[in-house]
Amino acid sequence: MQETGIGRSVPRLEDARLLTGHGRFVEDLQKDGVAHAIIVRSPVAHAALRGIDVEAAKSAPGVLAVLTGADLQAAGLKPLPCITPQASSDGTAFQAPTRLALPVDTVRHVGEAVVMVVAETEDQARDAAELVDIDYEELDAHTDTATATEIAFDWTTGDADGVERAMATAAHVVSIDGVVNNRVIVSPIETRSYLGEYDPASGRYTLFTQSQGVHLIRRLVAETLAIAEADLHVITPDVGGSFAAKLMNYPEQTLVLFAAKMLKRPVRWVSTRGEACLTDAHGRDQVSRAELALDDQGSFLGLKIETTGALGAYASALGPSIIGPGFAKVAGHNYAIPAITVRSKGVYTNTAPTDAYRGAGKPEVVYLVERLVEKAARELGLDRADLRRRNLVPEQAMPYKAATGFVFDSGNFAHVFDLALEASDWTGFAARRSTSEASGLKRGISICPALHLTGGTPNEASEVEVTRDGNLLVKTGVQASGQGHETAFAQLVAERLEIPMEKVIVVEGDSDRVKIGGGTGGSSSLPIAATTIDRATTNLIENGKQGAAEILEAAAADITYAEGTFTVVGTDRRVGLFELTQKLEDRGLPGCAGEAAFEGNHQTVPNSAHVCEVELDPDTGHVTIQQYVSADDLGVKLNPMIAEGQIHGGIVQGIGQAWLEHTVYEEGSGQLLTGSFMDYCLPRAGDLPMFTLVDGSMTTEINHLGMKGVGELGTNGGLAPFMLALYDAMGTDKVEMPATPERVWRALQSAKDVPA
Repeated sequence: MQETGIGRSVPRLEDARLLTGHGRFVEDLQKDGVAHAIIVRSPVAHAALRGIDVEAAKSAPGVLAVLTGADLQAAGLKPLPCITPQASSDGTAFQAPTRLALPVDTVRHVGEAVVMVVAETEDQARDAAELVDIDYEELDAHTDTATATEIAFDWTTGDADGVERAMATAAHVVSIDGVVNNRVIVSPIETRSYLGEYDPASGRYTLFTQSQGVHLIRRLVAETLAIAEADLHVITPDVGGSFAAKLMNYPEQTLVLFAAKMLKRPVRWVSTRGEACLTDAHGRDQVSRAELALDDQGSFLGLKIETTGALGAYASALGPSIIGPGFAKVAGHNYAIPAITVRSKGVYTNTAPTDAYRGAGKPEVVYLVERLVEKAARELGLDRADLRRRNLVPEQAMPYKAATGFVFDSGNFAHVFDLALEASDWTGFAARRSTSEASGLKRGISICPALHLTGGTPNEASEVEVTRDGNLLVKTGVQASGQGHETAFAQLVAERLEIPMEKVIVVEGDSDRVKIGGGTGGSSSLPIAATTIDRATTNLIENGKQGAAEILEAAAADITYAEGTFTVVGTDRRVGLFELTQKLEDRGLPGCAGEAAFEGNHQTVPNSAHVCEVELDPDTGHVTIQQYVSADDLGVKLNPMIAEGQIHGGIVQGIGQAWLEHTVYEEGSGQLLTGSFMDYCLPRAGDLPMFTLVDGSMTTEINHLGMKGVGELGTNGGLAPFMLALYDAMGTDKVEMPATPERVWRALQSAKDVPA
C-alpha cells in the first residue's frame, strides 16, 4: 500500500489554500461591471400586501432597477418548486402555498423577500432600499408546531395491524408524549451569496452559487426562470460549510439571474448573517409521541410513532421528504422490532421554511425512540444498557429486513455497543458519581446506539482523464463543502493508478464540465461517487492498454499496467501513463480516459454506539460534559482522519442542538427573537471534551470498496446521549431540548416543589 493510499490518514490537500486565504469562494469572484443587489424583506410574519411604492427608490443615486413580484409575474417567472410533495394517506393531494421569488399579494414569514433593489454599489442599493414604502395589512401569525392547523400532508406508513396486535398482547406498553425536536438555524460559516450573468449571444445564464451539487440547483432554478436546463450554467467554487442549507434553491438565485438579463450586466447578492438567520432553510422542528410494546422479558414487540413537523411558511424543495419518508426510514434504528408504524403530519407555520439538515429526519426519530427506551427501562426497573443490548439486531440475522422495509446488509451492533461500554468504563460510573456528589454536584451517564441508512441520489457519472500537462482530472457530480473530496478522491485514484496524489485534480461544481450528478447528501459521497470513480479508473486502465498497444505496436492482451506505466509483457517496451496521452494526442487520437455510471445499491448501514457522561451544578444549571465515547462501524475508511473529523463534527452538531441552540419565534407576532449570534448560541470548543472514538468497523459487500459513508452518523447519534445523561443526573426528564442552563435550573427547582 502506498503511504497515501486507501486507509491512510493523509493530510488534506485543500487545507493549505483554504487556511491561508487562497480559497476561491463566490464572494471572491470579480466581474467587470458587476451591480449589487439588496433585498427588502418583510418585517411582519403574515400580511396582505396592500401597496408597494418604489418610485423614490428608483430615483435614488446609482439605482439600476427596483423589482417587485408584479414585475416577475409579468415576465413569466414561475414559483419555486417543491420536488418532494407528499400526498396524505387518505388520498388527499399535497397542499402547498405558492412560493414566488417575490410575492405578489401575501407574505408568510418575517424576512421574506418582497422587493429587490439593484444599484452600482452595495451601499447605494442599501440606501435606496430604505426608500421603498410597503403597505402591510397584518394577518394572524402562527409559529407553534404542535398547534398548527394548516396541514400539508398526513401520511402513515408501516404495519398498523401488526403494531395494534403487539400493543394488545404486550405485557407492558410504555408511551411518551410532547417530545420536542427543536428548530435549528443551520449557521454554516459562509453565508449564501450569488452572482448571476446572462449572455445574450448564446441565450444562456450563468449562476455562481454555493451548492451541494450544481445539477440539482440547475434543475430547480431553471424551472423558476421557465427555461431549459441546458440554458443555465451553474458553477460552485469553494463552499464554506453547508450541512444541507445550501442543498436547495432560494429566491435570490432566480432574482440575480433575472436582473442580470434585464440589465445586461452581472448582478451580485450577498447575505448578511442576520438575513441568514431569517431566511436560510432551518432544520428539525418536530413534536412527537410514541408507544413501545414489550413482553415480560423486555423484548420489543411493536413501535408506534406520531410526529408533527413544521415545513415553515412554504414547502421547500425537499422539506416534505424530511418529515415524512426521511423520518420514518430509520424508525427503530438498531433494534429488532417486529412491527413499526409511523404517522407523519406536515404543517405550515409563519416561520422560515425548513428542509434537510445533517441527518434529515434520522436524528429526530433516533432521539425519540431512545427517549422511549430509556423511559421503558426506568418504568420497568430494567438495566438501561442491558435492555438496549438484548434488543439489538443480532449479527447472525444479517442481512436483516427491518419492519420499515429497509434491509441492513451487515453490522455487528452488539460488538460496537460493547466497545462503547468498555471504552467509557461504564462499570466504574458509580464511583465517579459518588465523587461528584461529595462536591455537591450531580452526575449522569447514558448509552445509545444509532445508525444511518445512506441515501443521496445515485445519478452519478464519473470521468477520469489524463491531460497533456501531466495531471489527471477526476470529474464527479458530488460537491465538497468541507468534507475533503480533493484529498479522498485523489487518494483513491492515486492508489489505483500508482501515481503521486499531487497529480490528481478533482473537478466538481461545474454543470458544463461534469455531465451529470446527484450531488452530495445522505452520506453518499463514498457509496456513490467513490465507487463510480474507482470503476472509471479501472476503465481508464483498460482503455489505456488499447492506446498503449497502438503506441508500442503490440496486442492489447499483452499489455500490463503497474506503477504508472504500460508495459508489453516479457519485454522492456513501455510507456508512462502521462507520456501515453501526449503520444496519442500527437497522432490525433483520444488520450487516456475512462468513465463509468453508478451501478448497484448505494444504501449502506454505518452504525455506532455513543456514551455521554455529564456533571451538573444544581445551583446554576451548568453542565460539563465529562466524557463522550463513540464506537463506530464505517466499513473501509478511505481516509481515517477525515472520517474521524466527520464524526467529531456530527456529534458536536447533535450536542449543540440538544444543549444550546434555541430558535425562538414570538407567538402572535412571529418575530424571530434569536436572529443573531448574540441570542443564538452555538457550541464552542471549550464546551466540549476530547472525544474518544473507537473503531468497530466491518466491511460491507454492498459495494466493491467495502465503504459505508459517515457524514451524518455522528449527528444521528448525538442528540439522545447528551439528553439522557442529563436526565440521569437530574433525576427527571421534565426538560425538553435545548436543555439550556436556565431550563435545567428551572426544571430542578420545579422538581423540588413537587410534594413527595
